[in-house]
Order: sequence, then structure tokens, then C-alpha cells
Amino acid sequence: MKGRKNLVLTLTILTLAFAGSTTASAQSACDSTVPDYSPDFSVNQSCLTLNGVNNATPSTAYPSFQQPVAPPPSSVSNVLRLTPASQYWAGSAWFQTPQPVGSPFTTTFTFQLSPDDGADGIAFVIQNSGLSALGPEGCGEGFADDINGGCLSGALGPQTGIIDSIAVRFNTHSEGVGGATQTNDPGVGNVSIQSCPDEQANSITAACQLAVYPFSQFVLQDGNVHTATITYSLNASSSQTSCTINNTAGPCLDVILDGTDLFPTGVPFDMTTLGLTSGAAYVGFTGATGADIDNQDILSWTFTPQGQTQTLQPGVPATYNFQNSQGQTEYTYQATLNGGSQPTTTTVTPIYMTPAACDALVQATYKGAHCFVYTNLAPNPDSAVMFEVTCPNLPSEQCNPFSANLGTSFTLSSESGVNMYNPTDPFPGWLKGFGGVYAHPCTPPQSGTLFQSDQVSSFSIDTVMRGGSGGTGSCWVATYAQPDETLPAITITSPTNTIYAQNAMVTASYSCSNPSSSQPNISNNLPSGPVGPYLTAASCTQSSGTQSSCTQGATGLSCTGTVNTSQPGTFPFTVTATDSGLNQNSQTATYTVVAPTNLQIANVGAGGPVANGGYITYAIVVADLGPANADGVVVTDLLPSNTTFVSGSGSNVTCGIVNKKLSCSTTPIQCSAIGNAVSCNVGMLAPLSLSGLNGGAMTIKVQVTAQPATTCVVRGKVNPCTINTATVSAINSDTNSNPSSTVDTTW
Repeated sequence: MKGRKNLVLTLTILTLAFAGSTTASAQSACDSTVPDYSPDFSVNQSCLTLNGVNNATPSTAYPSFQQPVAPPPSSVSNVLRLTPASQYWAGSAWFQTPQPVGSPFTTTFTFQLSPDDGADGIAFVIQNSGLSALGPEGCGEGFADDINGGCLSGALGPQTGIIDSIAVRFNTHSEGVGGATQTNDPGVGNVSIQSCPDEQANSITAACQLAVYPFSQFVLQDGNVHTATITYSLNASSSQTSCTINNTAGPCLDVILDGTDLFPTGVPFDMTTLGLTSGAAYVGFTGATGADIDNQDILSWTFTPQGQTQTLQPGVPATYNFQNSQGQTEYTYQATLNGGSQPTTTTVTPIYMTPAACDALVQATYKGAHCFVYTNLAPNPDSAVMFEVTCPNLPSEQCNPFSANLGTSFTLSSESGVNMYNPTDPFPGWLKGFGGVYAHPCTPPQSGTLFQSDQVSSFSIDTVMRGGSGGTGSCWVATYAQPDETLPAITITSPTNTIYAQNAMVTASYSCSNPSSSQPNISNNLPSGPVGPYLTAASCTQSSGTQSSCTQGATGLSCTGTVNTSQPGTFPFTVTATDSGLNQNSQTATYTVVAPTNLQIANVGAGGPVANGGYITYAIVVADLGPANADGVVVTDLLPSNTTFVSGSGSNVTCGIVNKKLSCSTTPIQCSAIGNAVSCNVGMLAPLSLSGLNGGAMTIKVQVTAQPATTCVVRGKVNPCTINTATVSAINSDTNSNPSSTVDTTW
């Protein structure tokens, strides 16, 4: 399904991730307008322009120089190699489509430098000089010289630093600058940010050094994989004091290396000083070797335009509009603080990812889960989207406490793999995570998993996804096939395998519980304790009759309604529970409706007149004159007040013609008494007919305990007598208006 992805964030937020991608041919055409190389560079290699140079020759200044060896200085396979482990190379790699660096952005890459000879380093560079830009070898790391010529003397090549550029330099081996140790450099390397003003060629000198983070021991050239995240924001956060002048927050850079914020107070820099064209410039990497060498490899790389910032007022939705280069709105976010919250300045940052990269982060916690893929995004038409929510004006940008309704409306790409015609297919999740850095919560932690809980509260395909903030800003992503979710449970109290009279007023009673999570399971790689909250019961519906009400409680929905008894027969009563993720569960109870019939009863008393202590036996006969079977037939005999129950029993006789002969079967009838009320359960009676002599016969024996208080007139004489009335009833409605029989026993 292809369509515009309109994300509406009710503090919309999904989450970040970057790992895992499908492998494609190295010869694939460039089909991306943004760097998205995760987990490696196996696709879209033609989107890169590679440059390399080695002009050095043996000399007395460099007696250990070795002739260049294959491969060339810059190459790309599954990794982007800036330089081989060979002397005096300089290499650069530029993404061919300029990126919008004049607006906030985040870029994350992983790199590996080996073996550990430690020279000279790499740099992430933003420049407006062109796709052939390349600086000198050695200490210039492929992007810079130094004013004193330290990186240009002797046998080194003629390249000068790249003009109109800023570089985040990962220096692995310092040998001094201009005859002196570089500023704040203990001699084993550093991370610095370098940019020279007034369109000068970039330089590694202290004069062009915006910030430096020195290492006290060898860190980067250890052969391990390192992760760097660089962010650029137009408004400094409250913690980035270096970017605030006279209480005015300005543009700010930050670098996170292996989970450590190198410049927590920020590095002030205005990208527009690079002479940007329409706010865009080329982005990429440079690297260089000198007398010492390294294979200098970039393993993965993503570049993401950053989010927008607004001040949220309690209960007032705020909308974030994100547009593509043509000025079209790609998606919008809506953030709503819950009532009672204080106004909060919040930044929402979308991060586009390949589906496989997003899945890799999610599946570290939830095996089998997949990220939703949105369609018609730019520059990538189909991407998984993760979101991080931060509060730039709060300490450490930590949104805590932060109570908000979160949501996203969107159109799914067919790449999601979701069955659009089966609402039970998605099993969605609204995963929340935190990587350890409040300013960049989507940065994966050095150890452990990024996502810890699932906050989804509602979902509808191609319409809306909602959840709660969980009390803080964080990293969010929408998923489907969430393996730890369970279907909502259903309990039907009424009807349950019951018989009802036709047109009887019957109340339906049932409930749909909130889904329960599975307990931690090693095979699912779940955390040591349950995570949540989980999906809730969104609706609880009955298949027949009419629902009267549904009440939301702590454990789910409790509902009542009517049972349809308009027609005789046996019917299913099905309750369907749909949770907030559109996952459905159903349960059915069967009930029977019986048509009206005509019951008859005859009561005969024997044994009177009797004295106190004597006995009277009542003989009672019942029959069904039809037309329907009588179900649940009961004879009720209210004994005279001067008697007590002694015993009662009988037989239900069913007869029919079998092989031209009358064949009868009997079923015992049990009678019991509570006080002077005797009840005999006759059971089912088939209609009485000439060929079916069906009916029930029973006797009830009582003992006389006192002179009767009532009198009867017999043959003109008034005599004491006992009066006994027996009544017959069934589940069916009865067309006999007086289904009872009375007998008098005189004294």
C-alpha cells in the first residue's frame, strides 16, 4: 500500500535504532537522497564520491617511506575504507546529495581503526567546496593543513586544507603542530572540532580549534568498533551554556563518543558561515596516514534532519509540521500535555532508518517484533521512523516528570509486511527506550538494550497509534508482531448453555479483560521482569441482541445487554474483545429458545378423612398438549399448613410407536421439600398425542399434624378439610392461563 504518511503525534514519538540491513549488490544504483548506511555500506555505494592521493616519495625527511600498495586509498565494499594501512595516504568520501545542515540534524557512524600503529585519524566533515575536496596526508587527517606548514613540508603532497568546512576530528596520533604540541593534547590523541573563519583552508592549529576533548590513553586505534553521534541544534539547551550569550541560546554542536558526551556544555557554531547553498552542504569523511599507518574504516553511517521545538501548554495540542525540500508536509506531530502539567518546551526528533536496522534494535528486547515502515517519506520513500523526545530547557534535557498523551497517525508501506485485511495481524507495540543520554535518548547504550517497555494504548491500521509518555521524554518506535502481547480474555456470565422461553427478557452479562503480558521467558529474550503497561481492552461487543452498557474498570470492560429470544432454536452468543492494538479474541456460549406450549395438570388426594398423625397421598399427573416440547417442567405443590412432607417421587413416561408397537421409557422424578413447598423436577415433556402417550406422574405423601383450619362444603354440609394446590411450569411460556389443580380432603 502506497500513500502519504501523515504522522500526527499526540505527543507523537516513536523511537530510534540503527543496525541490521539487507545486503544488495555493490553495483546497485543510488536510490537514496540521505546517507543511510546501516548496518553497513553494502547498498547505495554509487551515492558516494571517493577521492584519494599519495604524492610522497622517499627522502631524507621520510627515510621509512614505503611505496603505495593496493587497494587504492578510498574504497567501499561492506565498509567505507578511507585509507589502507599504508604510508602517506589521504582519502575522502562525500555523499553526492547536499544535506540540509543549516537546520538541526543528527548523524551517527561507527568506525574501526586497525592495526594499532595509530596514525593519523579520521574526520567527519561538512564542506561547501565540492565533491573532489581533499586535504593533505598525515596530521591533516585529509581535511586540514596547519598555518606553519607542519602538514605540508618535506615529501608530503601539495594539498591544502578544505575551505568552507568544519570537521569533527578523531585524532589518533599527535606529533605536534608547527613544532609544538597541539593545544590540550597530551600526545596520544583527541577529538577536536576545527573550522577556520573567512573561507580560509581548514587547519588543525589551535587558532581554528573550536573545542577539544583530550585522551589520557590510547582509545580510538585499539581495533574496536566505536560509535560517534554528532548533533547540531539551532537553540542551545539549558545545559549547553557555552552556546548561550546574554541569555540567548544560539546554534550548538555536540559529540557523543561511545556513549560519553564529550562536550556537554555545547560547542557554539553557526553552519551558515560555511556559505551554504539553500542551507545545504556536502557531508562525508576524510582520513589520512603518515609514517605510521592504519586501516581507517567507516562501518555504518546515518544522517537525519533533526526535530522541532515548541512549548507545550497543558491540555492544548501542539502540532509539529515537517516538510520536504518541495515545501510539502511529509507528516505532522501533535503533542498534548495532560491536564495539571506545567508548560514544557519539548523537541521531537524523527530518525529515519532502514526496516532491518530498526528491527535489530527492537529485537534485542522483543524477538520477532518488527518496526512499522512508513510510506512516501523524503528523501527515502519507505523508512522505519523512530522518534526521540527531549526537553532542551530542563537540566540535562531530562523530561521528568513529563505526563503526555502520545500518538502518531500514518499510512503504512507495504514493506511493513502487515496484513491490511486482517485486523488481528499487527499485534502492535509502542516501545519506549532510553540509551542513557537525556539529550539523545535514542543513542544505543554501550551495553544492554535500548527499549525497555511497551506503552501502546490504541492502534488502528493506517489511522492512529497512541501511547503514554510514561513520565519522561525518551526514545519511541511503533512495532508490530509484538511477541509478548496476549489476547484479551473474555468471560460470559449470561447466557451460558441455557434454555429460555421465546420472547423472554434475558440480560446478557460479560466482560473483556485487559491483555496480560507473558512472564519473562528466556526463549523470548525478555527482560528479567515484566515490562509494560500493555494493550488495554478497547471494545467488548456481542454478536446478537443489543448491548446496553460497557463500563471501563481497572481490569478491563464489564458489559451488559439483551439476549435475542425472538425465535425458537439453538443459537450462539459470541463476545468479541478488541484490544487497543486491534488484536481480537472471541468466545461463544450456546443457548436455546423454546416456543410456547400448553401444560395440563391433575391433582387427586387419597387417604382422608384422617385423624392427627394420619397420612394423605396426593397423586399428580402432568402432560404437554403442545405444540412444542416443554423444557424444564417443574411441579410445585404447596402443602396444607396442617401437614408435613413425608416423601415424593414419580416417573416421566415417554412413549412412541416403534416397529408398529408402543414402546415406553421412564425417567425417575425426584421431589424435595423446603418447608411446606414441594418441588418435583419432571424434566422435558414431549407433546401428548395418540401415538405418544407422554406425561409425568408422581405421588406426594404427607402426614396430618393438626385439625385443618379451613372448611369445605360437601353435599350441603360444612366440614373441616385440607386444600392442596399443585402447579406446573416450564421454561416455555404457557398458553394455559391456569396451569394448576386443587384437591380437597374432608374430615
